Amino acid sequence: MLCPNVTFVVFTYNEQQRITRVLQNFAGIGPILVVDNDSTDQTADIARSFGATVLLNKNQGWVEDEVTAARVKEAVQTDWIYWGFADEMIDHETAGAIAAAVDSNDYDIVNITRKNYYYGKFCHDAFADRMNRIFRKAAIDFNGNVIHGFGKVTVPESRIKMLDDRYFVHHFISNVAKSYILTMDRYTDVQASPSLYRSPLRLVLASLKMALTQYVLRGGYKAGPAGAFLTANCAFYGWMLSMKAYEKAHGVDRPSIEASNDTVRDHVLQSFKAK
Repeated sequence: MLCPNVTFVVFTYNEQQRITRVLQNFAGIGPILVVDNDSTDQTADIARSFGATVLLNKNQGWVEDEVTAARVKEAVQTDWIYWGFADEMIDHETAGAIAAAVDSNDYDIVNITRKNYYYGKFCHDAFADRMNRIFRKAAIDFNGNVIHGFGKVTVPESRIKMLDDRYFVHHFISNVAKSYILTMDRYTDVQASPSLYRSPLRLVLASLKMALTQYVLRGGYKAGPAGAFLTANCAFYGWMLSMKAYEKAHGVDRPSIEASNDTVRDHVLQSFKAK
């Protein structure tokens, strides 16, 4: 094994169609812990057939919450954790770079880039992000963590290894338009708060900036329509989040909308009575 002191944690829910390749990917690198969100398919059985440990954990809709993180830390037997998902893989060179950083004992966290595939097309650096996904248990505190956050770093910056961008996590997005919207709807339900409301003008400007930065400068256009659609979905996430934040701030829901509509409907009816 390249990284015997790193447990590769993989979060799953009904992943029987793609979990095999992920398990094959990590099997030769280090021990595997599959954290399964009560799948109704054969995900857990497939994981066990590869010798992976399975932790059944019903989360609250996202996996970086403090309860889940605490259970993961308790279940992991190694000093290090790799925080991964069933739609991701790493190549051999990247695994070697991770192993070198861990074995050096110079670091407590390894920060790595994730690059996206959309509609099966590599999107280059468009929406690539960095994450402290390889870490010693005590190096990240998840207490009070919020959705899209990744805890609080508890070690000096000098103890964080920033891997070169040529080593990255391959992120295979399998969403089509409908499933992407459903995912955004679920996440924004959890994330939305009145403080996150942004004006329409700010949203327009943010969308234009995103298109310039991600689609043009970071190479999303190289993926063709896939890069454009990924950009559109990410921009729409901001719009959906702001819409829900506005609704919470102003008490807008279907009953209140219908009450306002009834006022207009009554005026329409009154116009007939007046005649």
